[in-house]
Amino acid sequence: MNSIWIVLIVGLWFFLGYKFYARFIEKKLRISDANKTPAVSKRDDVDFSPAKKPLLIGHHFESIAGAGPIIGPILAISYFGWLPVVLWVSLGSVLIGAVHDFTSLVASARNKGEGVSKIAKKTLSSKAGTLFAVMIFITLILIITVFSVSTAESIVYQTGLIISLVVITITALVFGYGVEKLKWDYRISTFISMIVVFFSVWLGVMFPIDLSFVNPVLLRNIVITIIMLYAGIASIVPVWLLLRPRDYLSTIQTSLILLLGIVSILIVHPKINAPAYISNSPFPLWPILFITVACGAVSGFHGIVASGTTSKQIAKESHAKSVGYGSMLGEATVAIIVTIVAIAGLKWGIGDVNFQTQLSKGWIALFSTGFGNIVGSVGIPLITIAIAGFLGSLAVNQIILTSVDTSTRLGRYIVSESLIPKLSKNKIFVTAAILIPAWLLAVTNSYEVLWKLFGTSNQLTAAITMITVSSYFVSKGIKVKFIVVPALFVLVTTMFALLYLTFRTGGYFFTGNYVLSAISVGMFFLGLLVAKEGFERLRNKK
Repeated sequence: MNSIWIVLIVGLWFFLGYKFYARFIEKKLRISDANKTPAVSKRDDVDFSPAKKPLLIGHHFESIAGAGPIIGPILAISYFGWLPVVLWVSLGSVLIGAVHDFTSLVASARNKGEGVSKIAKKTLSSKAGTLFAVMIFITLILIITVFSVSTAESIVYQTGLIISLVVITITALVFGYGVEKLKWDYRISTFISMIVVFFSVWLGVMFPIDLSFVNPVLLRNIVITIIMLYAGIASIVPVWLLLRPRDYLSTIQTSLILLLGIVSILIVHPKINAPAYISNSPFPLWPILFITVACGAVSGFHGIVASGTTSKQIAKESHAKSVGYGSMLGEATVAIIVTIVAIAGLKWGIGDVNFQTQLSKGWIALFSTGFGNIVGSVGIPLITIAIAGFLGSLAVNQIILTSVDTSTRLGRYIVSESLIPKLSKNKIFVTAAILIPAWLLAVTNSYEVLWKLFGTSNQLTAAITMITVSSYFVSKGIKVKFIVVPALFVLVTTMFALLYLTFRTGGYFFTGNYVLSAISVGMFFLGLLVAKEGFERLRNKK
């Protein structure tokens, strides 16, 4: 099959979803700019700061689009084939994921920018909200850990990335200060910034920094430390100075690189090499597909971002559709591009550089190689297969790194809003309390055990978030069947996945992994608790 059909059919589906279904939800939620957002009513120019819509879309998209839409599709293809992945990403993103992101953003904006765990405390119960907050806090530490490690390892593997990553950070500081304080035109500033950023990419390719004299393990740990120090600083300084402008510029850069990939697919229209469906998969399609491909279809992490940093920056309610629903479709597009790169940019079990051998080297290596093969074959002057592969690797690292600093800031919000409000003014202490355990997990590789639960914890977070916002909107007289039905599907799927992964032959329990077993069972009962309280509230309010 020609991969161009996936681009055209899925692209049309995303367009129709945004044009019609997003508009339907907008009417259901009674979106009105007469409702003052917390960015305006609580403005402090540190955490609460109204943003121009393009800048906020950039921040939200780059924050939510971490490693999930890349790792998930690649693994799911190896388990089930490409067709289930394309169908789940397409249907899930339009009907579930974008609904989850859009509604959680609006619910938070109407609750003074409070996070979903704080809203759960008010709309469900204090106990449910507190347990939810603890779960979110642990999830954020894992995200900071794994994404820092992924970025560090790719930098060690490809040191040419260092110059461009440093330059875009410095450029973001200048851009943020200039646009916010000196009132520069953000469009002209964006154009100039992109010239600087892509020039730094050329410098990185032409003059990569040689760090071969440093022990690789030591170098990896040094880079992890630098990344986390950067994340700590970005989570404390005013959001308009570093976090928002860096995410925005990274989104522009990433989008241009991915657009190059889409255009290349339309020109080259590479044929699909991978099987559409693998019948002898080691896992059942349901529920494992739906927790493996998370961020490209639906992700609880998105709700944490939407009700965390994004809701504190949205200037008008009318921006919520573009920021919440639109950014989710943007991430789903990333997942589709990754899928095509994996199944058409590489051979399936043929030759030395095939899907299986690249997967053994890691998902970043697989994506950059497949991306390089497709884009490099177009024949664009100066863009060879090697340079195209470098651009693919750069896009991936920008996506991952921007999730680290946002997650650190979100962790601070969770502590100050839901766990220990007395520490809300001690930002440095709270930030350190988040980063120190993440750093220890990273440099000792201890996170690898707990990371196995990320897929289920992420989807359970999404289900609880949808139950929470449903309860809130029902209290305001809004019918929420379009949120409750997806919430039920995600909840039931995740609960069965928790039981399957824990108690199957070869699962956590029967292999003696009692720590994961205990956490998994605890998450299962948390889901039951929240579901019971949530649906009782919904029935009573109805």
